[in-house]
Amino acid sequence: MSNTISVAVIGAGALGCALLPRLARMRISQLRVIDGDRVELKNLEHQPLYAEVDIGHSKVGTMRGWLQMVDPGKEILAEDSFLDASNANELLKGADIVADCTDDLHAKSLIDRACANLRIPLISGAVHDVQGQIIVLHAPGANEPLGRDHLFRGRVNAEQDGCDMQRVPLETIEAVGHRMAAIIRAFIQGSPLINGRIEMFDRAQWTVTEAPR
Repeated sequence: MSNTISVAVIGAGALGCALLPRLARMRISQLRVIDGDRVELKNLEHQPLYAEVDIGHSKVGTMRGWLQMVDPGKEILAEDSFLDASNANELLKGADIVADCTDDLHAKSLIDRACANLRIPLISGAVHDVQGQIIVLHAPGANEPLGRDHLFRGRVNAEQDGCDMQRVPLETIEAVGHRMAAIIRAFIQGSPLINGRIEMFDRAQWTVTEAPR
């Protein structure tokens, strides 16, 4: 793996707040943070990198300032946009690995397709109630073309599309962010990733399943 590493993180909300401080301390030359949302009072409990003074400001702009204090030498790109079909390729192009911290399954499907098209490894994290989930897709090697549609059948329902973060314990968010960071660190250090690997966190316990080879 090159010494010049670019990591794109989509979503600067609760899961992004758990992941990004860990990435900021890694040997990553460039961090791209992509999110078009604003800081809101109701979310501060689950987004501890923001404060009341940040309310109304862009998450990525505020996050950029925080990350630069941790590592002034790291290039931080703040993309104040929601990733969609019109800009996904442009926003992700050139990244070495993508971390999906969104809470919308439609967005996750779009990110999955974009990473497949660009052949960029994807670490997709999610939280719901007391459960967390991490999926690895599109890393070089066996099952690289494998996507979310291969792992999950059926249509997205209203309960699945989005997440009430107020119901998610902080320990679940932190556990998923910590594990996503560990997977990204392993990738940077040259360890192979297993496509289709699903890690589930439920009440302080991890379980792992892997796609058939």
